[in-house]
Amino acid sequence: MLPRVSALASCQIRTISAVRVFAFAAITVAFCIVSSGCVNSSVQAARDEIAAGRYASAHKYLVAAQHNDKLSTRERREVLNGLCLTEYRVGAPTYPLTEQARTCSDATERPGSPSATILVKIEEAQRAQLANEIEAALASGDAARAEDSITRYRTIPGSNPQSAAIWSKELWAMINRDDVVSSRKRNQLAPAISLVSRQYPSLRTMDETAFRHWIEEKTTISGIQMVSSVEVSKHVLRLWIPSTQMATAALNLDRFANINDALVARCHCDGKTNVAAVESGLPTYLVRLDPETKRSEVLILSGP
Repeated sequence: MLPRVSALASCQIRTISAVRVFAFAAITVAFCIVSSGCVNSSVQAARDEIAAGRYASAHKYLVAAQHNDKLSTRERREVLNGLCLTEYRVGAPTYPLTEQARTCSDATERPGSPSATILVKIEEAQRAQLANEIEAALASGDAARAEDSITRYRTIPGSNPQSAAIWSKELWAMINRDDVVSSRKRNQLAPAISLVSRQYPSLRTMDETAFRHWIEEKTTISGIQMVSSVEVSKHVLRLWIPSTQMATAALNLDRFANINDALVARCHCDGKTNVAAVESGLPTYLVRLDPETKRSEVLILSGP
């Protein structure tokens, strides 16, 4: 005959069981927190959204998880790779190629990252996009846009140096074509040329060597020369500036305007000054005589 259990005893047994279950659950949660064995809720939600193909929604969860400083190393790697995947899948214009590349580059810095394959595809798309931009800019005569696009193209891994060199030559050729002065433009510039020439009377008789030294003096700031090389011809002056001096050059554009005025006075013509970057060989500033202001003006092609 089975022993009877009183109602009180039965209640006590159920209470003890409940306490044990609660204690076990608490220990389990604590173990998850300590060992990072429990997946972050945002990470898990992102997994579910990615599995369902809802990449925009998954990206939001991943961004939320990214700011959690309690993520495990594995979870943080998963978040970075998830951000790369979702931005690539959503694509432009929400996530431009440059942003996709930056996100995936961050992900590939983590050991064991699968994002390298995606990054290769993004860089291929970047090169194709920039190549189209360069061709369009050269075709339309947009020197500033062409210079900027060629510069950015060269920074993309896998870029073709031969293609960049060809585009650079085409850009310089375009600039030279644009500088051909028509008889009408020459008549418009005549008053400006005369005015500027009167401001630099001593330069008319200055030989090339003396003129080069004069330019070097004008491009020296606090004892440091901005220009590493000076090329002088009758109508065109080309100044080469290393990357270390580009920031200084950007703060002293008036000096280039004054130098071009001096060139105009020396040749008594529509003199032109091209300021180029040593490393890329691309023009950075073009200085031209403006018939309206009767002074040389600096056209900025790209920032330093």
